[in-house]
Amino acid sequence: MRRPRGASRLLLVVVLAVAAACTTAPPPSPPGPPLFRVMTWNVQTGAHDPDEWAPVVADHRPDVLALQEVCTRDAEELADLLRRDHALEYAVVRGPIRPPSPAEALAPINAALGPACDTGPNDVLYGVAVLSRLPVGPPRITTFPPDRRDEQRGALSVEVTTPAGPVAVHNSHIGIDGVQTAQIRRLAEVAAGPGPAVVLGDLNVGPDDPELAPLRQGFTDVDPDGPATSSRGRIDHVLVRGLVPVGPTEVPDVTASDHRPVVVDLRAAP
Repeated sequence: MRRPRGASRLLLVVVLAVAAACTTAPPPSPPGPPLFRVMTWNVQTGAHDPDEWAPVVADHRPDVLALQEVCTRDAEELADLLRRDHALEYAVVRGPIRPPSPAEALAPINAALGPACDTGPNDVLYGVAVLSRLPVGPPRITTFPPDRRDEQRGALSVEVTTPAGPVAVHNSHIGIDGVQTAQIRRLAEVAAGPGPAVVLGDLNVGPDDPELAPLRQGFTDVDPDGPATSSRGRIDHVLVRGLVPVGPTEVPDVTASDHRPVVVDLRAAP
């Protein structure tokens, strides 16, 4: 007996519906594990000391720590404290910005930096530093055009070796009052490239400020809507290329600086 054509179609629809209901969609692929944890912090050297910073760093245990406003001697003392009191081993990559020229050394801001680091005005061992628990390569220091109103600014670039391969790390402290555009453009040039990279630092602009545009072309801010990191807003940044955050960004309250640190776990982008 031949089944009516309409009945056959109905039976086919029912069979397909039952099969679809019994088929379980494969679960989404879990995110990869973090490659490393980064932390950036303007530590306000002179007003605060390594023994104040060490417990904060130990609480968060970053694999890569980018410091701004730090004397190079204090970066080494911080690493010693982390080793002695917290069993954390860090290699110190000092990024002293070059000593000022004779004219720059006479500027009030540069004259003040010497006493802050227990040196003379012609030996400004001050600027930025990176502490790393990962294997780290030699430093590359870029100086920005000098501004007679301000300290010499620049960037410290290193390569760290993660379980998934090398990652370029760029640590910078950008100037203020009109120099941000040119300095951030130069920082973007320094950080340009095809491989995974992270830009860390006190950039002295907010996430939505137009001065940040050169970095936005190649990098993504891990938390542009996060809380303020200083009295001037969210001016401390973690920007990534070829990497993505794992979990929320932390911006802990601290008393050891006038800036809050930014801490985030990163993994390779899918």
